[in-house]
Amino acid sequence: MQAPDPLNPGDPAGHPVDGVAVAVERRGEAVVVQVSGELDLLTTPRLDDAASRALREHPALLVLDLTGVTFLGSAGMASLVAVRQAAGDDLPIRLAAADPVVVRAMEVVGLVEEFPLYPTCDEALAG
Repeated sequence: MQAPDPLNPGDPAGHPVDGVAVAVERRGEAVVVQVSGELDLLTTPRLDDAASRALREHPALLVLDLTGVTFLGSAGMASLVAVRQAAGDDLPIRLAAADPVVVRAMEVVGLVEEFPLYPTCDEALAG
């Protein structure tokens, strides 16, 4: 059984609550923020909270794993930019995203210029 996720207190199995599931995990010197479900105006505060928690761990690398994201709205994209700004220039941030809808949304607004994009979390960790 998986340990309860403090960001999803009502769902210890990690299933989406209110449309999104968010988890933070340390992997060596990196911290991964894994997001599943829809990132929109109502759900991005969960990503913001998780990213803040991840940044407090002072990782050498931050990976935002969006491979489970099925919808990325403008609020979600703004949240990604806010994470980049909060992290500063010294912390590398990589995105993992596979859903063509999510990748295309990031391409349209130019987020692929701001973040290295990888098809899997493992590839983002490996760089």
